[in-house]
Amino acid sequence: MRRLKGLVVFVLLFTFCAGVVQAAAKEGTFVLFLGGTEAGREEYSFSPQELRTKGSISVGAQCLKVTSSLQGSGGQWSHYQVAFTPGASLSVTFGPGKMEAEVGPLRRTYALDEPFVILENNVFAHFEQILTLFSDGGAEQAFAVVVPSLILANQNPVLSGSAERRGAQDYQLQGAALSLEEYIVSLPGNLQVRLLAEGDRLISLEIPMQGVQVLREGYVGLQPAVAAEPQPSHYRNEDFQVRSGDVTLAGTLSLPRGEGPFPAVLLNSGSGPQDRDGNSPPSLQTYMFKILAERLTAAGIAVLRYDERGVGESTGDYAAADLNDLLSDVEALLDFLAAHPQIDPARLAMLGHSEGAYFAPLFHERLSAVVLLAGPSIPLDELMLEQLDYQIAQPWLSEQEQAYLKGLKQQVEVLLQEAREGKEVSTGLAANLDWIRQHMELRPLENLAKVKSPVLIVQGEDDLQVMPYHAQELAKCLREAGNDQVTLELLPETSHTFTFAHTSSKFDPLQPFQLNPELIEIVTAWLAQQLN
Repeated sequence: MRRLKGLVVFVLLFTFCAGVVQAAAKEGTFVLFLGGTEAGREEYSFSPQELRTKGSISVGAQCLKVTSSLQGSGGQWSHYQVAFTPGASLSVTFGPGKMEAEVGPLRRTYALDEPFVILENNVFAHFEQILTLFSDGGAEQAFAVVVPSLILANQNPVLSGSAERRGAQDYQLQGAALSLEEYIVSLPGNLQVRLLAEGDRLISLEIPMQGVQVLREGYVGLQPAVAAEPQPSHYRNEDFQVRSGDVTLAGTLSLPRGEGPFPAVLLNSGSGPQDRDGNSPPSLQTYMFKILAERLTAAGIAVLRYDERGVGESTGDYAAADLNDLLSDVEALLDFLAAHPQIDPARLAMLGHSEGAYFAPLFHERLSAVVLLAGPSIPLDELMLEQLDYQIAQPWLSEQEQAYLKGLKQQVEVLLQEAREGKEVSTGLAANLDWIRQHMELRPLENLAKVKSPVLIVQGEDDLQVMPYHAQELAKCLREAGNDQVTLELLPETSHTFTFAHTSSKFDPLQPFQLNPELIEIVTAWLAQQLN
């Protein structure tokens, strides 16, 4: 459901030092991108005696500045200092088999085996040192990982990691071909980092699970060298604009080749500002709606997908929109489809994901088929608290993560009470109280009971936001209301966004937004059966 504004957590960016001082002096600047948007810069200088960095990261109204100094002599690092603003500073000294940390008046000693590397949060240039681990030409290397700033959170800073060299890969920059060496670094928490290097210079690092990319200045725009995608032969795209009150909605209508009119499906996303492809970078980039458009048009079904208000080419302010605004947008899009000369208005469907599954049943009189993906069966206020209780109970959470979620639950409880009291502005979490109030009044089962057309319900069994039992409740409600055209599909090892769950053996940290292909197969086959 909708992410609460103001809960910005800086991404966890790991940086490396292999315990070996670089022989030649170097310097440079790295540029940080979050979801494709520049969010920070870091300058560094690297001499035989010191690796010094100075950088800043900005996310919304928050800014974090980090300075670090890694010093050594005789081929070994001996001392490290880092300061976070806002935040704290710490100092670490390295000796044979141990590290000693100094945080204010506190002194702590930790055992440390070799080989080891030093990682720090929100620093980039140290990654260049990972290249020295492969100076002997090997392909794999395991090591101890030191994350000094974990000491500030009362955690053990010594972890474990490994790196693999995968060989040369072809890239291009402003039309010029480049061959870059690729390394994959595996870190605790199933986190993987992709490094690209040119000789002993780090060119790029990427953390796919966090939507993070860091590029050396001068290499911004670097792209894999791939063959141009062929133009689709089975469908054509029409970009459109539709008025909804004082807002202009922009999107794409994908039409099958051949003679119409065609059946059509409107794709409606979950909460949070999302574009026509179903993405909300950097936290969500599955391209679910783009993939569905390509597959459904092959089955003879037109697909409408749009940028939500305030997103992409659509005007307006998503954060200020209430429930009525969002529903009026859907109404305007259905009107556009019904009036389009290539669309059969008697064969319209709607697919709603998460919040969109609240919406779809409200338009049942205009729809020949309804698809509900990860749809809730309870009002929003109950769902928000249930989500947090369910996540807190997960056994794989750390104590720190559980404590954060418990604190967040207390804040959400205050937020919901303020919404019930009719307040205009929250005193705590930044949120649209009108949006919350109106969603709290929705009764999803009552609305769903009115749907007489065929309904497909698809649910991930590892969904942490809408628990799997909701799908069973939705199907039960429809059948008890006399609708015998209900199909329920439960997908194992699948998350709320229909990617593979992090605990699944099918989850790839380098492709964290990969959809479970069963979703596309199920939706395409079912809609083709109902609409053609």
